[in-house]
Amino acid sequence: MPQLQLVAELPSHSEPAWSVTFNPTRNLLASCSTDRSIRLFSYILPSSESGNGIPSSSDSKPVFSLNKVISTDHKRTVRSIAWAPDGKTLASGSFDSTVGVWEEVIPSSDDEDDEDDQEGIYRPATSGNEGIEGREEKEWECVTTLEGHESECKSVAFSSDGALLASCSRDKSVWVWEVQPDADFECIAVMMEHSQDVKSIAWHPHEEILASASYDSHIHLAFDDPDSDWTIFQKLHPRLPATPLTLSPDSAPSLISALIPSKEERDADAQLDVPPLEEDETVWSLAFSPDGSYLASGGDLGGIRIWKRQGNQPDSQWVEILHLAVHSRSIFSLAWSPSPNTEKDDVSSDVRDLGLLASAGGDGKIVVFRITSGGTENGGISMKPVAAVKEAHGVSDVNSIGWCIRDDKKGLGMLSSAGDDGSVKVWRIVSED
Repeated sequence: MPQLQLVAELPSHSEPAWSVTFNPTRNLLASCSTDRSIRLFSYILPSSESGNGIPSSSDSKPVFSLNKVISTDHKRTVRSIAWAPDGKTLASGSFDSTVGVWEEVIPSSDDEDDEDDQEGIYRPATSGNEGIEGREEKEWECVTTLEGHESECKSVAFSSDGALLASCSRDKSVWVWEVQPDADFECIAVMMEHSQDVKSIAWHPHEEILASASYDSHIHLAFDDPDSDWTIFQKLHPRLPATPLTLSPDSAPSLISALIPSKEERDADAQLDVPPLEEDETVWSLAFSPDGSYLASGGDLGGIRIWKRQGNQPDSQWVEILHLAVHSRSIFSLAWSPSPNTEKDDVSSDVRDLGLLASAGGDGKIVVFRITSGGTENGGISMKPVAAVKEAHGVSDVNSIGWCIRDDKKGLGMLSSAGDDGSVKVWRIVSED
C-alpha cells in the first residue's frame, strides 16, 4: 500500500508560508511567506531515480538544501508564486497589490564600461538538472513589477505555453497579461465578473482556458473568444450534496489513522459549537487533471468537487459529477499530478488512470487520492484514498501543496507543503517494504 513519507523539513520562514512550487525544468523548489521573502531550495535526487514507478520506503531520499533567500521589494505578504513553463522566470503575487517578475541576472559591477552600465545583463539559465549550483555569480532580480490591482493579489499562474500570466485579487478582478520579449508584459484582459474576493486561479494544462475561484461561491471559466475578447463562457456553482468518504477494510493502518477520527477527536468536535454556513461555501482552490478533462475544486465545507468537461471545444460546458467529503475544515490547496506508477496490474482495460490528486487545508491533513474513470456501472469517476497524513505541520493549517511535475518525469510523486507555522516540508509517495 502506498504511503506519504516525509523527505525533508526545510529551514522555516519567520512567518506563515503561503505557497510552494517546484521548478518544472530544474532541481529547485520555491516558497513564499508573510515575511516577504522567497526561498529557493535545491535538491539532488537519488542516483537510482528513474522517473518511473513508486520508490519503497527504504530507498534513498532526495537531499534538499537552502539555495537562496530572495528579499523581495514587496511591501506586504508574498501570497503566491508560480514558475513559467521554461523554469527561467518566477512570478510573485503580493498583498501590496503588485505582481513581481523574477529572473536570474548577472549583476553589473561598478567598474564596467559605460556601455555596459545597466541594472543587469539577462542571461537565460541553462536547462541543466542540477539547479543553479556552480553559477553563484547570478542573482534573482525583479525585472518587472506589474501594477493594476486595487487590493491584495491572491494568486498568480502562467499558462501552459508560458505566453500568458494571470493574476487575481481581493478587488474581485482577474487580469491576463501577455508575456513579451525583454521582460515586458501587456495587460490584454481585465475581468470583473466575480462579486467577491477572488481566491485562486488555474490554467488548463493544454489550452488557454482560465478558471477562477471566489468567495462568491462560484468558479468562472474564461477563454479568448476569437469573435471578441477574453470572456467568461461559464459560471459554475457547486450544488451536489457530499458523499461520505469510505475506506475499505484492508486499508493501511496509516490511512485509517489519518482519515478516521479517533474517539477523542470526535468528542472534541462534538463540544464545538460551530453554526452551519448560512451562505454558499467559499471556493478556495482549483486543480485541473493532467489530461484537462476534469477540474477539482475545494471549499469551506471540506469536500472535493469534481467537474467534467462535456466536449472538446474551448467553450464546452463543465458539469459537477462528484462531491466527496474529505476534510473537516476548508480545503486551501489542491494539486493534481500524473501517476508515478507505471504498473497497471490492478487496472482493467476499461479503466483510465487520471493520476494523483492531493488536498490540504485547515484541518492540518494532507490526503492523496488515486483518480480513475470508467469501470463503474455509470462509467463515472472514482476517487480512492491511497495515502494521508494528519498534523502535517503540527497544529497549523496547511496553506499550499505542490507536486513535482517535470518534462523528464524525474521526481514524480514528490510533494511539497507550506504551513501556517512558516515551515516548508517535502513528502513522497512510497510503497511499504
